[in-house]
Amino acid sequence: MVTLLFLGLAVFVWSKSRRNRDEVIATFELLLAAMLLLLALCCGRLHLPLTCLLLIYALFLPRYPRSQLPERSPSREEIFMEF
Repeated sequence: MVTLLFLGLAVFVWSKSRRNRDEVIATFELLLAAMLLLLALCCGRLHLPLTCLLLIYALFLPRYPRSQLPERSPSREEIFMEF
């Protein structure tokens, strides 16, 4: 029950920070939402389902095209990267 309360408050504060025009207050609200989310994950019992949801989300992220990967240099210590 407390976990759902923390999650609800985190979502509310995060959505409120997205609408706030003052950058300093919005940043503070984002930090508060992150702290509430950490409290919900550490103190609650929903960390396993949330972790599974985040893992599923990460699996559907777009991949980096192989044609744009940097080439390996002959020595193993150096990697050529274009900027």
